[in-house]
Amino acid sequence: MLEILSHQYLKNFLREQSINWDHIYSFARIISKCISNDSTYLVNSEIFSTHDWLPPILISLFLKEENSTFILSEKKIQFIKEFQIDLLKNLGFNFILKNDQIIFANHLVRLITIQDFLNDPNSLNLRNHRIVYSGIEDIKQDLRTHFRITLLKKDWTKNFQEFECINQEFIKVYDLFNKKFFMRKVLGNSYINLDEKEISFLTNFFHENSSFSDKFYSVSKALSQGWACWVKLNNTNLDWNLYLQPIDELAQMNEFFSKNKFVFLSALRKDNFFQMYLKKQSLNIDLVINFKSNFEEKKISLYIPSKQLLPNHPLFTNSTLDKCKKLILFRKGLTLFLSDDINFKTNLATELASKYGKRVLLETIPSRNNEILCSSFDWWIMNSYLIEIPEQIIIPLLPLANMSEPINAMIVSYNKKLSQDWFRDFFLPQARLKIERSISPLRRNAGKLIILDGRANKRHWGRVLLQNIQPAKQIKYMLPFD
Repeated sequence: MLEILSHQYLKNFLREQSINWDHIYSFARIISKCISNDSTYLVNSEIFSTHDWLPPILISLFLKEENSTFILSEKKIQFIKEFQIDLLKNLGFNFILKNDQIIFANHLVRLITIQDFLNDPNSLNLRNHRIVYSGIEDIKQDLRTHFRITLLKKDWTKNFQEFECINQEFIKVYDLFNKKFFMRKVLGNSYINLDEKEISFLTNFFHENSSFSDKFYSVSKALSQGWACWVKLNNTNLDWNLYLQPIDELAQMNEFFSKNKFVFLSALRKDNFFQMYLKKQSLNIDLVINFKSNFEEKKISLYIPSKQLLPNHPLFTNSTLDKCKKLILFRKGLTLFLSDDINFKTNLATELASKYGKRVLLETIPSRNNEILCSSFDWWIMNSYLIEIPEQIIIPLLPLANMSEPINAMIVSYNKKLSQDWFRDFFLPQARLKIERSISPLRRNAGKLIILDGRANKRHWGRVLLQNIQPAKQIKYMLPFD
């Protein structure tokens, strides 16, 4: 019944609105079926980067008379409030909009960002609740940001006279560790890993003083659950901050995912990553569906030099910088260089600027179409919707996780203890995800993707990464490179 009603309402909606998506009715039917039979679906489509998919979701949630939550970005919430609420009222829906809640006589639909949802103490206590979760491709980063705890020096004291004695005691503990950490400091590295005795001491200390503040209580709880923890030194102020983060962010959400009803929406062309994460938590998805977007997919022109050096070769950096300079010659459109290696990215931008001047930008939104942009993968993913589609994307180094970051080293150590394949279970999926999200715009203009990391064709896992770049056609040479 819900499928039929949703189809009718959507048909009336589209009489007044032009949405150029061939699969909108099929999508509406799938969503209605999922909501009506309490299944859990994962729907993948690059259409979710647009606004065209919103009406079918909203219509189904409006017609189903049960409370529900719709997780989506702040920009999409604003779009709904500004451009779609009145149109939906014209279809005959009777509701009021208050504090991002669409309130009907018998139920309500809450519009909320994932950040606000996680920060609401009542959210994770929901049971048997219908949740439409868009942006699921960002879940690991969203959870990592939410769960990470940072304890600063100022958090060790309270600005009240009655706490003066306690403050002095706590500062003594802080200063004791301050001296120890700076004595262990390694040149060029501001991170300090804690040994077992230090972790044991801090665990007992924060447990005994957990009532001192909410931050102390959070740290105590995290340490008792075995979260990863490390210290970062501040060379300017000569102090230190304590960081804590769960090894597996999704494990913190296991009960929440198992106790509620979901429609997961991923803006990836095909999302295998989220399925893998859920499977590790013994959580299953009833059905996975992939929809084409509202544009005609074109093949990405893929170029990988056959004799490219490996990154550990002493000549790799200079050789790759030289090749990058050549690959810009005769290019009229935007060229994008992607690297998560901060030093390489900065050196590349400096070298290119010495030759091409102000055309070279470092993580700055271009204003012209012939500029040269150097950025990290994450920066590009966050800002790509503001930037024209590049003529070519050049990846000097594949985006494997940096082992100098403490959390990555601790995840690897944790996986080793469980005899798990940390490279294929952790490093490789994250690299695939970053590449997939970074290159997706090239499917619109048949742009070029150039990978200069020799591991792409000299390592089996590198060839697997290339096979996942679809649709693509491999080109044998590029002038003036060859």
